[in-house]
Amino acid sequence: MTDLEFTKPPIKAVIFDFGGVLMRTAQPAAGRREWEQRLKLPDGELERIVHKSENWKQAQLGIISYDEYWKAVIKELRLTDSELSKLRVDYFRDDFLDPEMMSLIRDLRKRDYKVALLSNDSVMLEFKLREELKIYDDFDAVLISARLGLMKPENGIYQAMLSLLNIRPINAVFIDDNLHNVAAAHYLGMAGIWYQRGMNLRRELDSILDGN
Repeated sequence: MTDLEFTKPPIKAVIFDFGGVLMRTAQPAAGRREWEQRLKLPDGELERIVHKSENWKQAQLGIISYDEYWKAVIKELRLTDSELSKLRVDYFRDDFLDPEMMSLIRDLRKRDYKVALLSNDSVMLEFKLREELKIYDDFDAVLISARLGLMKPENGIYQAMLSLLNIRPINAVFIDDNLHNVAAAHYLGMAGIWYQRGMNLRRELDSILDGN
């Protein structure tokens, strides 16, 4: 080996986002569209109220509880408690856990890579992973923004995950459907994949892992 040659540090862990990567929404999200028609809301307005509002951000940061967040939704949409219960069922009914992604995760662990989940979400996601989806134990580490009081793309949440995994940034690949979140991870030294619908993620990831 010459003085100019060096060994690239190996990838040891793959870190996944949850919503938009592992958990997807079948289009055209009929349950949501039905409620928009019922409430006479413009297309996309229900998603804004439920998942793009300041109240949702506060729930993701752990400032307000999951129940407090939904009370704010009730107030904005002027719903009764029974109507809200129906809305919550219909809103999420088109969501599905991508089986190809879960197959990829299990294959990675068989290949001795650590696999982690890093999500901007409320603490309720932990319950969902454990009790509803039964996939919590498929990950070596799970970190939810509400537990830390930090959200992607803040540096601190990535650093906390790397600490949990006991690795350096250069040893990790981060996958997210939000380009800003991927850019922040890349800035810290991680390899990044901006996931987009229809992408062959296994091939994209293997191109990085095979380069080790």
